[in-house]
Amino acid sequence: MARMIPPVDPATIEHDSERLVYVALKKLPDGYEVLHSYPWLRPNRTLQNEPLREGEADFVVLHPRKGMLVIEVKGGNSISLKERQWYRSNEPLKDPFVQARRSQYALLDTVKERTAGRITKDMLAHGYLVFFPHQLYQGPGPVDAEPRIILDSRHLENVLPSIERAFVAWKGPRGFEASGDYARFRDAILPSLRLIRCVGSDITTESHQLFQLTQDQHSTLLGLLENKRVLVRGCAGSGKTLLAMQFALALAEQGKHVLFLCYNKQLATWLIEQATREERLLEAEGSLTIHAFHSYALALARKAQVEFNVPSDSSTEESRQFWDTEAPLLLEQAIELLRDGPDAELFDAIVVDEAQDFFEDWWITIESLSANSGDGPLYVFLDLQQSLRGSTKLPPVQLPVQFELRTNCRNTKAIARSATAIPTPNVVVTLLATAPEGEPPAVRRATSSQTQNGVLLADLRQLLSTGVAPNQIAIIGPPSKANGSLATVAGCDVEKNGAAVRVPLITDAAAWRAGKGVLVTTARSFKGLEADVVMLYDLQNFGDLFTETDLYVAWTRAKHRIIAVAHGGEVRSRIEYALAKKAD
Repeated sequence: MARMIPPVDPATIEHDSERLVYVALKKLPDGYEVLHSYPWLRPNRTLQNEPLREGEADFVVLHPRKGMLVIEVKGGNSISLKERQWYRSNEPLKDPFVQARRSQYALLDTVKERTAGRITKDMLAHGYLVFFPHQLYQGPGPVDAEPRIILDSRHLENVLPSIERAFVAWKGPRGFEASGDYARFRDAILPSLRLIRCVGSDITTESHQLFQLTQDQHSTLLGLLENKRVLVRGCAGSGKTLLAMQFALALAEQGKHVLFLCYNKQLATWLIEQATREERLLEAEGSLTIHAFHSYALALARKAQVEFNVPSDSSTEESRQFWDTEAPLLLEQAIELLRDGPDAELFDAIVVDEAQDFFEDWWITIESLSANSGDGPLYVFLDLQQSLRGSTKLPPVQLPVQFELRTNCRNTKAIARSATAIPTPNVVVTLLATAPEGEPPAVRRATSSQTQNGVLLADLRQLLSTGVAPNQIAIIGPPSKANGSLATVAGCDVEKNGAAVRVPLITDAAAWRAGKGVLVTTARSFKGLEADVVMLYDLQNFGDLFTETDLYVAWTRAKHRIIAVAHGGEVRSRIEYALAKKAD
């Protein structure tokens, strides 16, 4: 069976003609690789300072011993050719052979450039064909085609002989001569993308490769924007937020007005900071609006002059009911009041991150923000293992195309392995082969809640004294700093150049990113963010403020080191179980 990229459920393919061909090509034997809906972008070869040329190959068939075929698919009730003009149901249609030929040369030119001329079109059999899966082809055909590169409904049941015949038609059944040439060719059109970041001196010896978009993420990159409504499920550290932001930016570049919603306001603040430095938005014809859901409800209510009376005590059941139930209704009211005016809030596309934390009723409100009457482009990213509500339900909206990211790209192997054993049931995660092993997570046993601060500060002082910067460290606990054992601790004294320097413990994540101190926060406030080193404190028993999910979220925020200070109870038992499970 052929390897399909991306490996989607054929039932989710929008066009019936492509769905039929996808199923037929999937039956090709092992060794074949089939790229579906492959987009390309090329500079204009003849005119300088002209816009880039963009296109898409419906299918690209690859084989190491045969070469490459580009397939253009044309479906419909009635397709005809009259006086060199193609028609579908009497409406003019682009010449499918010209489209296929254009995509073929775009790919060959790309490969030549990306391999610095090591792989050229003369080194492999290459060609194209046109597939009419709904029709029976009749007539002599156009002068730029011949029967061996024309397929119709008769070829769907067994497409292999037709593919082999097409390869023979294009320079014979000749593939790549050198063993490494096919790998170079494939890497040129299916590259791995890397984002590299350096950290403190004590952890730089582990690895320079901290993040890599692997094959499943790359398949998402190829296919996601080709579909209108998509659900992306991924484990912690699989790059969901990065992908969500990249697609929001890409949609804005396409001229769309995009709304990006998440649950965590700290995550929204960080994303806004990133967007303000994003040069792609400066020249984009569209726009990108980023909000946490509740912050957006408040902002829009004020804009529409809708009363938004937030309960004064955020810890009460009344407050939770307000944010879960009343705030979305007030947002809906504000949307309706603004809908027909100059300040209407309507978007061409909506991206939702942390969707596992969104109540079912919120999706009605989210859909009402679409400029396409609730049926506009919607891209949803979630991890049910990180649901603060313990929910295992997917959003109650139509998301026919689904991708799953299982590769952890954030943590060292030691952290990632132990994290999989924290939730119940355990999480299944693929680890990058190139990820650093890292140091095992450390558990410090304090004799009591009174002594744990000394243990925590001793480790913090050691980190700060050996080259780890304050903005690389996050201290996470069940309560906020004001309500935990660190409430009266202003900072950590560190010796530098023979003098004592106090590094502040702060609660403002933006100030932390600016290097003004070590952040003290909660798992729920830090969800979606990350730090090179995470220190956990005030760990005893699970409860409403700190659940098993909160422990999993906090644990997976650490990229390189994690230190847990515990003084007995359920949380330490769960951590010790996870570490023992990881060692099995």
